[in-house]
Amino acid sequence: MTDFHSDIITDWDEYVFAWACFLGAHVIPAAKGPRGWLIGHLGRRGYLAAFSAVSVVLLLWLVGAAGRAPHVPLWDSGLAGRWLVNLAMPVAILCGCLAAGLSGLVLAFAIWAGAHLVANGDLAHVLLFGGMLAFALTGLARSGVPRSMRITLMRVVVAFGLWSMLIWLHPHVIGASPLPH
Repeated sequence: MTDFHSDIITDWDEYVFAWACFLGAHVIPAAKGPRGWLIGHLGRRGYLAAFSAVSVVLLLWLVGAAGRAPHVPLWDSGLAGRWLVNLAMPVAILCGCLAAGLSGLVLAFAIWAGAHLVANGDLAHVLLFGGMLAFALTGLARSGVPRSMRITLMRVVVAFGLWSMLIWLHPHVIGASPLPH
């Protein structure tokens, strides 16, 4: 029994470490001291570019670690879950691309996490998407919902391109097609 228990704990180590890195990368720079220092050394655009790049890399690692964690099924959302994600993602992407300010991106993550939470019923993914949903809702509580949209042809084209790219990349990066079948 001891060997089984230690194997399960070890299998979760990468996932827990990925979460710790993701949260640390968001909590530490949010503090005024580190954020001010980083902006002072990188400039505002440099800070935002570096923060965005690190966030994307850590999010990809976290999603991958969730996929490698032990599979502990909780529910099966079936075809309805896939449809939910496929209906919610264009809305999420439009919010992220069209809303003025950071609140649009935070709302997009909340929609993304909520839809994926319903569609993925294993423990690691429930913790992943439930945690991301809580994280995004906390951000929305601080920033508020988007108050205005910047609708331009270029932003709509970017949103459509991003949505298309995510559908195409999903099977290659995540290992499963997001399309209902």
